[in-house]
Amino acid sequence: MEKNPYKIPNYNTASMASSQRKQLEAALRVGRVLLGQVVENFGEGCFLVRVGRHRFSLQSDVRLLIGQSFYFRVDQGARPGELDLTILSDPGLTEFRLHDALRMVLCQDAPLGDLVIDLAANLVSTLAHSEDPDGSCDALLSRLEDHLLQPGADGLELADVLNRIGLGYEANLLRAGVLSDDIACLLELERDLKGELLGSLAKDPSPGLRVELERALAGLEAEQVLQVARQVEGDPNHWTFPVQDGDRWVCASLFVQHRELEESDPIGTPKWRVTLGVEFASLGPVRVDFTMGAGGVSMRVLVSDQSLVPKLQTRARKLQDQIADVIDLDIGKEFLPARVSVFAGTPEDIDVSRRHLDIGFLRKRKVLDLRG
Repeated sequence: MEKNPYKIPNYNTASMASSQRKQLEAALRVGRVLLGQVVENFGEGCFLVRVGRHRFSLQSDVRLLIGQSFYFRVDQGARPGELDLTILSDPGLTEFRLHDALRMVLCQDAPLGDLVIDLAANLVSTLAHSEDPDGSCDALLSRLEDHLLQPGADGLELADVLNRIGLGYEANLLRAGVLSDDIACLLELERDLKGELLGSLAKDPSPGLRVELERALAGLEAEQVLQVARQVEGDPNHWTFPVQDGDRWVCASLFVQHRELEESDPIGTPKWRVTLGVEFASLGPVRVDFTMGAGGVSMRVLVSDQSLVPKLQTRARKLQDQIADVIDLDIGKEFLPARVSVFAGTPEDIDVSRRHLDIGFLRKRKVLDLRG
């Protein structure tokens, strides 16, 4: 039988006192979306949950943490007197967020980019407050800085960071085994984030650093699972990576989708769709949508601060000319228009962290319980 860890099945109130059962049944009406909080973990998937002033126990395949809050929708169970509680990531959602559910099953609580930033912050704190006799913390921090995208980086530098982010480590390891004389492949393995994390973990680090390393590795491996599912279903690939922003690191999200166009497709149908989201100290949250196809190249920039739009529009004209020059060099005499526009948007429109999260492969197959 397939399990869907979004569902907390077979919840019933038969064992409760009559007055308590009536009050809770009034709150847990089918179709309602409610906020619950985990109060206690009894083990073996049994939890005590608080909803408002009500408390009740439930059995779940989802790994819930004490103190964790989550929204859920009340659904009718398979048998009379039973309910299914369907976990949601936001109130009012009508579709499952399977990406969030997989994070819960794998205990991955943050994107890979944020995990790298957390690990770097832990190393900085360790170096500031304690000694590093063997230099392992300083060496690891230096290697993490090599995976940091610097301001002004071009497309080749971005590609290099993404190639070394750890998601293709096993594939490169296999290539190195088959093509033992491929020096370039061996060099990629030496600089790969996953290889560096595994190497640091093998050196028996301090207990605090070990926890951070294991957390980063678990998050990286969960991203590998998600990336495979996206590629099988044709969903956009998704990378998260750290970016230097002054004296701090920030997490950027990049979504890339490629489509093979057919002759029957309209000329305006994009062949490539790229979305980049990041929040800078000076600009606030920024979203860039880039599309390219037979109809040309289009770049749309969204910012939350209306006062920034005129200044960025001035820069956009120069960028538009630069993109047109690149297109002209790439395809010869054929001319494709390039358009760059800047708009002010709402925080919901600019935030890409909750976009492209529903993965079709998982939605159709529900292969979410990976503990077996």
